[in-house]
Amino acid sequence: AVWRRAQAPQTCISGELQALTRGDMSSASVSFYIPDHIHFVKPSPWTIPFAAGGISGMCAALVGQPFDTIKVRMQTGFKIAGRAPGGAVDCLKMTVKHEGANALFKGLWPQLGSQFLATALLFGIQDRFLTSFARTTRRSRGDLDLISAAGFCAGGVLAVITCPMELIKVGIQSAGNEVATASSRGAARGAPGSVAASSYELAAGLARKVGLRGLYTGVGLTSLRCAVGNAAFFGCFEVCTRADRGVVGGADGGAGGHRSTAKNAFFGAIAGTAYWLVCYPIDLVKSQRQSKVVRQGEAAAKAPAPGAGRVQTPLRVVARAKGSAALAKGLVGMYRG
Repeated sequence: AVWRRAQAPQTCISGELQALTRGDMSSASVSFYIPDHIHFVKPSPWTIPFAAGGISGMCAALVGQPFDTIKVRMQTGFKIAGRAPGGAVDCLKMTVKHEGANALFKGLWPQLGSQFLATALLFGIQDRFLTSFARTTRRSRGDLDLISAAGFCAGGVLAVITCPMELIKVGIQSAGNEVATASSRGAARGAPGSVAASSYELAAGLARKVGLRGLYTGVGLTSLRCAVGNAAFFGCFEVCTRADRGVVGGADGGAGGHRSTAKNAFFGAIAGTAYWLVCYPIDLVKSQRQSKVVRQGEAAAKAPAPGAGRVQTPLRVVARAKGSAALAKGLVGMYRG
């Protein structure tokens, strides 16, 4: 319960909370005195997961942004002074040398917004899907395939929210010294691909150039990546927690006691690694498409209408992208960055 006090002395609150702390919390019920000025308010089922998810998503974005910048630049063929980096460490050195350490945090604001919304909603939506699947199939919520399926659906839904922000982020991150040289020759501030453009200017410029549909370039690939990745994430995290509890196979609906913060972080790291291992090639193709639209501006405008010609499903786009420079190098190229 969430409590609030109205004109109550602090000593009174402390005394009540200490009395609760000393009580036997493992028993079926705990009896205690509630003064008239203490009101218990039942929070919405979304309140705590939304707040916790949003804050943790923003923390993840702050910590991971430098790594994400290097990843995107490795994916999109980023060059400085006409030379492509030989690897992630070389890309890091080149970026810091020519643009400064601040360049590692390019695209941070779109990433913060994207991660706040996505992570805040992800666990609540996944839980809703899981409850629905368990009720429809009359199976336990602890079934591993249902947990992964719920993560798959939740990730696919959230891509609609995050795709425009990811496109802006990729556009800012992939703008390097080549773009800066072009802008010094007279490119207008705020044009797509301008290194001086802020997140808002880049978004506004793209919206004018290619329309709202252009901001959703790669939404199918984003949806596929998030769906496949989150299926692996939730499934792997559940496997880790079961291994910690000594549960092997089958459904497991038990809470298994309280896990330490260190264990949660460790299991989350393993699950996050599984996320990227299964969906990274999809993310590579997505970043290349979005970067191309941002650099050229008119690419999305020249694309066929949704109903014209052959339908470009995400799987078909990935299959047709096998001839790209990265994917042509095989497994190493597919995981470049």
